[in-house]
Amino acid sequence: MTIDATALPSELLVTPQPLIGFCGLDTARQGVHKAIWDAFSGSLQRKAAAAVQYKLLPPNYEFPVAKPKRASYEWYHPKGILKRNWMLKHLHVLPSVVVLFQDMEWNDLQWTEKQVQCAATVQALKNALQERNTRLCLVLLQKAAPLPPGEDLLAAERAASLTSACGITSKMLFILPHTEHLMGYTLRLESAFLDMAQSYYALMSKRIRNHRDQLSAAHTTLKIRHQFKLGFVAEMRQDFSTAQKHYFQAYANLDEIRINDSNCVEIKTLAGFLNYKICRLMFKLKTPRDAISQFIIHVDKYKPRVGFKDLAFEHYAWLSTQHSVFAELFCEAIKNGLPALQTQHPGIYYHKAAEYVMKRRDAAQQAFVALLEAGDAALATNNPSPLSLYTEFFGIRSVKTGDLVAEQQANVQLCEQERGYNHSAGIIALLSQAMAQFKIYKCLRFRKKLAIDMAEEYLQSGDHAKALTLYSLMLPDYRQEKWSTIFTDVLLKTLRCALLSASVADYIACSIEALSLRHQSEQKDRILLLDNLWQVFQAVPPMPRTQLTEDALALWTSALGSVKSPIPIDFDKVCDVVEMCATFERVQLNNDDVLQLQLIVRVLTDVPLRIRSFHVVLADAGNSQNNYKLEALKYFCFPNLLQLRTQRGSVDQPKAFEKNMILEPGSYYQFLCSTEAQQFHENTQLRIVRVEALMGTDQIGALLTCSSNYTRQPFRHHTRSRDLDDNVTINPICYIAPTFHLVTQTNLGHGHATGTDGEPAAATRMLVNEYYPVVINICNPYNVYLMNVGVHISVPGALRNSVFLTTDISAGRQKLHTQIQIDVGELSGQSSNTATYYIFSLAETEIKLQQRLSYTLDVDNGGAGSSGVAGARASTAPSSSESTPDHDVKSIALSLAAISPVQIEYLDETRLRKSRDDTVTVRCYSDFKFSARFYTLNRKPLNQVYRGENFLLRANTEVLAVDDVEILDSFFICDHNLVQSNYSFKRKKYTNKYSAGDQLESVIVLRTNATVQDWTTARDLDQRGKLEGKPASSKFIRRPPKSPSEEPSAPTPPAGMSAYMSKSLVAKIPTTMTIINSNSAVSNALQVANAGVMSSSLSSEDAKLGEDGAPAGPPLEGAKTTRVVYNKALEAVQGTGHCRGFIKGIYTLKENPSPAPVFGVFCIRWRRANAKEENESKFIISGLDIAEPPLNIYCTIEEKMFVKMPMAFKVVIKNPTTHVLHLIATLSISKADNFICSGHKQLDISIMAYNEKELVYNLYPLQVGWQELPVLSLEYNSKADPQKNDIHNALLDELVLRALPKRVFVLPPLKQQTTK
Repeated sequence: MTIDATALPSELLVTPQPLIGFCGLDTARQGVHKAIWDAFSGSLQRKAAAAVQYKLLPPNYEFPVAKPKRASYEWYHPKGILKRNWMLKHLHVLPSVVVLFQDMEWNDLQWTEKQVQCAATVQALKNALQERNTRLCLVLLQKAAPLPPGEDLLAAERAASLTSACGITSKMLFILPHTEHLMGYTLRLESAFLDMAQSYYALMSKRIRNHRDQLSAAHTTLKIRHQFKLGFVAEMRQDFSTAQKHYFQAYANLDEIRINDSNCVEIKTLAGFLNYKICRLMFKLKTPRDAISQFIIHVDKYKPRVGFKDLAFEHYAWLSTQHSVFAELFCEAIKNGLPALQTQHPGIYYHKAAEYVMKRRDAAQQAFVALLEAGDAALATNNPSPLSLYTEFFGIRSVKTGDLVAEQQANVQLCEQERGYNHSAGIIALLSQAMAQFKIYKCLRFRKKLAIDMAEEYLQSGDHAKALTLYSLMLPDYRQEKWSTIFTDVLLKTLRCALLSASVADYIACSIEALSLRHQSEQKDRILLLDNLWQVFQAVPPMPRTQLTEDALALWTSALGSVKSPIPIDFDKVCDVVEMCATFERVQLNNDDVLQLQLIVRVLTDVPLRIRSFHVVLADAGNSQNNYKLEALKYFCFPNLLQLRTQRGSVDQPKAFEKNMILEPGSYYQFLCSTEAQQFHENTQLRIVRVEALMGTDQIGALLTCSSNYTRQPFRHHTRSRDLDDNVTINPICYIAPTFHLVTQTNLGHGHATGTDGEPAAATRMLVNEYYPVVINICNPYNVYLMNVGVHISVPGALRNSVFLTTDISAGRQKLHTQIQIDVGELSGQSSNTATYYIFSLAETEIKLQQRLSYTLDVDNGGAGSSGVAGARASTAPSSSESTPDHDVKSIALSLAAISPVQIEYLDETRLRKSRDDTVTVRCYSDFKFSARFYTLNRKPLNQVYRGENFLLRANTEVLAVDDVEILDSFFICDHNLVQSNYSFKRKKYTNKYSAGDQLESVIVLRTNATVQDWTTARDLDQRGKLEGKPASSKFIRRPPKSPSEEPSAPTPPAGMSAYMSKSLVAKIPTTMTIINSNSAVSNALQVANAGVMSSSLSSEDAKLGEDGAPAGPPLEGAKTTRVVYNKALEAVQGTGHCRGFIKGIYTLKENPSPAPVFGVFCIRWRRANAKEENESKFIISGLDIAEPPLNIYCTIEEKMFVKMPMAFKVVIKNPTTHVLHLIATLSISKADNFICSGHKQLDISIMAYNEKELVYNLYPLQVGWQELPVLSLEYNSKADPQKNDIHNALLDELVLRALPKRVFVLPPLKQQTTK
């Protein structure tokens, strides 16, 4: 093959760099010379080093001899355009600069001898470079760094003598100290060398231009040569724009030469060189579009220039080389940052190069055939070297023009050389590079096409194994796209590769898939495929139409002896051969039922298939590793879907399945599988994982598997008789329902009614602050002994702060829980028991309790999970083959909890625990609506209270209970800082029953002892007692809480409660549930009540009482909590007096509780009508702001006044301040006929600090009925206290109006008075 057409020369592909030669360096024996050479040559060079090529010249290096100069080019006619050795000579042979290195020190004792030797060496180099413009320079290697210029006189003197002796200028002499700064010196020398090289190449360009100017119009070839040389030298000088211009001019000059068969190779070769240089420089100068346009124009121009017809393969080789080289340039440009597109990237050109190699192979075969027919092949007996066919010029053969015999012999030699070329290897290499590029730019479909082309090349080259690998990788993609024509071609070629490479598994898989009617083949071809397939099943090599060779038979014999059977074939990927679908007959089964499955099979091809067995693999949805395999033992056969749906046309009993049963095309086969449901765990979802069909013999078989997921066809038929899912109900899941051995009946309220299983029957409705009973009747209707029967009730997380549970209803009950456990014990067969608990709510809401009923049961070891029952096999993996394809078990949308509320937990091999979750819904209704308002003694609304002032509390209560209630008592417990009047302790009498809407009112007289800032707490009282040396009484003062480290894990329950719990048969609370949330001790536990919080807007809100003043946060999710509840309101207060004391803590349902102080608790003790259980509703009353008064006024008057009977009217004025008060008291009577008054009508008063003054008046009523009392007015004595003004007097008038009554009711005289 021609060397000019197959590849571009290496000297053309490299980037031209200036060549600099080094003489005088002995790198083999001297380390200093080796270090200097390494510094220049590149092993120690930097990234930013100049583009220079260094060459180490031996001592007797022969430089190329210069040609004699021509005086004129008029009669000169060159034999070719470009010589082969010109680029090599200037790149690697003839240096632009020759550098001579000499070891010479300025102070060397042998300086004279070394100077003479150096001058001789320089002169020898000058003689060798005669007629050359190569630059020459001398470098002296010295140990020490030179001194600054002008300081070393010896160096200057000897340098001048050395340059004179060598005949060089001072600019050609350099000093190189080999010190630790060698790299810096080499950089400076390199820059100087590069300048010399640039001047050399500039002079060379000038000389070439002078030659070009001497040419005439007839010297076209010389013009092209000189333009190419100018461009090449410009590249040496790194002047890329100028180089591109010269290459363009040379390329344009090629068009002036007329192309014929004799010079076609030379013209195309030079055009390829110039096009490569132009495109490379365009990519380098960042003009990629121009490069692509230039290449397209170049190919279009020379594509029809074939040359000799017998050597057409040479033309295709040249085209392939052009495309592959341009693709490499494109890739290099992309690495340097050029972006590419899907429509324009290197893979396109690699693919075109591969296509031209294919055409080259076809042309070479045609040329060789033509030579054989002509009988010229005998001429090629001698096989000379390919280089002997060419001259010293590119593209010119060494055949004399016009010698037909020599030309024919040269053509025969070229054909023989072409036969030795491995075309397939070249095509595969180019296709692999194209595939890589198409993958990078996301052209996946075309990449598949290239893979198929590569597989065909492997097949054609005889590498069947690699061809089979590529075809197998592409089969799934073309199968998914369902392009039948392409897929059929790929499948048949895959089958051929499997046949030639003796791949048993691939041959069986492709043969089975080729039976489908979707592939474009005839029935006789499918019958032949089936016959060959069964020969393979019988361990016999297949016999296609063309007999197998001996090598193929040997491969088949070896492969059939080592094949692993059965061979798995995934039918989810293989289309339209056999349709298999499995379904459960029933969606849900009990534990004692029979599990039955139906497997529907249909042969979709037109040839009958022989199947050995069918299996259905089941899996547990909870544990997908537990697989069960059921074998089909019986079957029905139906000719169409209509009979399958109606079950007509079949015999009464199913037929027995026989091995190697023949399935006819078009018929529907219904195979039956059955087993006992007892071998599966209860509360389990069984799903069909896959269906398996075994095809073949005992020696070799194929396991056909498909998943259970039935895929509906995207295009439906217009009649129901065509689609399977329209005629058969497909159930891929079967639920094994558990058996729960307990039946419960929940009764709510005080009067129990009969209800159905699991449905509560309510007799009375629940009220707030009431212990509402719930009774659960638990019955065991089975003949099974149940152990550890228990009921667990819990409150939802959203109601954990307002709803509580308890089983303790004793007199001293103080514990509430958010979840309780009631242990019923054992239940024998046909027995029952009851469990009772109580609900306590603080809010009016709907309560949904979570109730879990559980028990323990002994099970038989041979029960769940046993194997070998009714033909089912339990396995953790498919037992048919280790390589059976795994079908993923998809997540089931319907969870087990949604199907059945029963959970099963295996404690050990002999015991299991069953539990069921239910919901008990109770609606809680409000009991009372409470509101509290504050008034002055003269019935005016009160917004602020003065310390020491008497005021009224009006407590209004409205009954909201849905059922009639009996109010037993109501009372008010005030804070320690308040005092109730004796009048408030009188108990109010209530009627027997109250209904919804009834209202009640209580009036209480209170007085404060301290302001908000001076509010006394239990801790203050305790510290005060310690300061006085008296122990604090535990009855009235609460002990300070212990630190968390000292707190007990749980408070000890009272003795009465423990006795009650031990005696109760229904409420057996385990020790782990006695105190929930053991982190809180009794001192930190909350006491709970329903309360109304008094706000500034005089409205009531729900709240809770607790021991701690800080509001408690919501409980942690899943944490067990306990609330200590005080059954009586007096227990919720640390008493310091009668109906008076410290409230142990406040816990409100409000997020932001009121900052006002708490004045007390109003308690209503009530019970349901005709019931015995008493309840208490407690309401917290928030107070008002308490201010420091300037004066306290108290009035005392008799409770009853009679006409014409004297009465005392006493007013006490108290000074609560620290200074003396000077007042003027004036008493005036508005109507003279109301009263006769005796006493001081006007009096100056002076009251010392914290003292008081009494004003006593005697009043004598004159009339009956409402009478206005004399008006007492107070004002400051401005003479004694000049600081007081009218503002202070107005405040005194307000205090008098709030404290003194305006009117009294005068009764008629008594009987004894009238008789007198």
